Amino acid sequence: TSIKALNLRIFTIYFTNLGHSLLASHSAWVTSNKMATTVQNIDPVMEKPWQRSKRFQQYDFYRKSAYPPMSIEPVPYERTRLAGEGMTAEQRALRKQWVKDQVLHHEPRHVSELRPLNIFRRLYRLPADLLIEKPAKMLFSQQTASIMRYTIPKMLMTFGASYFVWYQLKYQQNDWTRANGVVVYQGKPILLGKEAKASPEKDKTDYFDRGFKSRKVLLYKPN
Repeated sequence: TSIKALNLRIFTIYFTNLGHSLLASHSAWVTSNKMATTVQNIDPVMEKPWQRSKRFQQYDFYRKSAYPPMSIEPVPYERTRLAGEGMTAEQRALRKQWVKDQVLHHEPRHVSELRPLNIFRRLYRLPADLLIEKPAKMLFSQQTASIMRYTIPKMLMTFGASYFVWYQLKYQQNDWTRANGVVVYQGKPILLGKEAKASPEKDKTDYFDRGFKSRKVLLYKPN
């Protein structure tokens, strides 16, 4: 009886362990299948064929040639054109065609919408646009109007700034009557030898006089 109980105990332990092993294997198999399914849902190719084709098209577009640019101008040198009996009729026709090809078909066009300006620049440019460029377009070409629009305001601003500086230096110098203004210093002459001895002696009150002694108003006369 004890032997049968022992055998039953051994079989029970064996089948229990076998069941746990099978259950663990099944769980691992299910997990691996889920991972495989998840991996299959991910595109194995990170770059599509059309993306690769587009990328190589961009490479070809931006790639520079390994050869230097070649000039196709026929008879480019004047000495060659005048050598011997000159150019033949075929060379003249080819040269004429090449010269005509240098003229572009479409003129360069100015599109104001392609050049956005902020509100401050629009206000700053408004007087010149209305008073200079707009009337100039009616009388001259676009290129001439653009040149006038570029040069005339700068000339006026340069003249105005020069006149302002000249007015400040001439009429708004710093002297004893005002605390502000431009301080103008004059260079001292070079005196050598006898000239240095002949120069007049200056009083202590002459230092930083600011034109007080040479004033023409508020002259106090002693009694």
